[in-house]
Amino acid sequence: MASLADAFAPSTALLRSRSNMRSLARAGPAAVRIRAAKEQPDQVIDFGKVGFSDAENQMRSLVFQPEEGETEPESRCRVNWDIKLEQALNDHINVEYTASYAYHALFSYFDRDTVALKGFAKFFADQSQEERGHAEQFMKYQNTRGGKVVLKPLAVPDMQFSRVDGTSDALYAFELALMLEKFVYRKLLDLHALGAECEDPQFCDEIENYLGDQVRAIKTMAEYVAQIKRVGTGHGVWDLDKKLEEEMQAAA
Repeated sequence: MASLADAFAPSTALLRSRSNMRSLARAGPAAVRIRAAKEQPDQVIDFGKVGFSDAENQMRSLVFQPEEGETEPESRCRVNWDIKLEQALNDHINVEYTASYAYHALFSYFDRDTVALKGFAKFFADQSQEERGHAEQFMKYQNTRGGKVVLKPLAVPDMQFSRVDGTSDALYAFELALMLEKFVYRKLLDLHALGAECEDPQFCDEIENYLGDQVRAIKTMAEYVAQIKRVGTGHGVWDLDKKLEEEMQAAA
């Protein structure tokens, strides 16, 4: 999924228009884009093209293949677990891992010696770990319901970012983070709606455990965008980075 390079190019390159974005998990080799909020219909984040044919051929020898004739036993705890929910949950596991990968790419950028914003780096490293934790939680839930976890390929984020015409790379990073959090929230709402359609109140209850944290994450990212726009580039971003670093250390 990710060509995050565009996230640190000029706004016209960072945010391009595209009409349709259904699911990160179903992207396959096609170009994947995330639509922005309705109040910004002309803005999308381009995560680039994803192709896995070569990688799949190279990695095929590492994939476990059971002995001929062996079959995996059926789950004994499966009850009222709709196949549509099983598949949708696997898609969402991919969404969470993709968000984690994108945040890890941001961590690697801000940790470079030519950028040296350690507070931002630690912040995005923590965000990456949190998204991975969510993916693992959904994997455990899939197993609890008697479904089968199916992991899907992740795109490799582009680690080469460029800062142009004096615009803050920190601002671009948090605008990206804000859109990611909004996207994950929408996918959670889609899961909840599907759970209601499949008449699975327990699944809906499980998804509701994440909705509150997600809207708070959206608010946090939106506040950082506002703060960075207020302080501007240069010393303002440096000062915010120091405060972020202090907060990360205090929370550790």
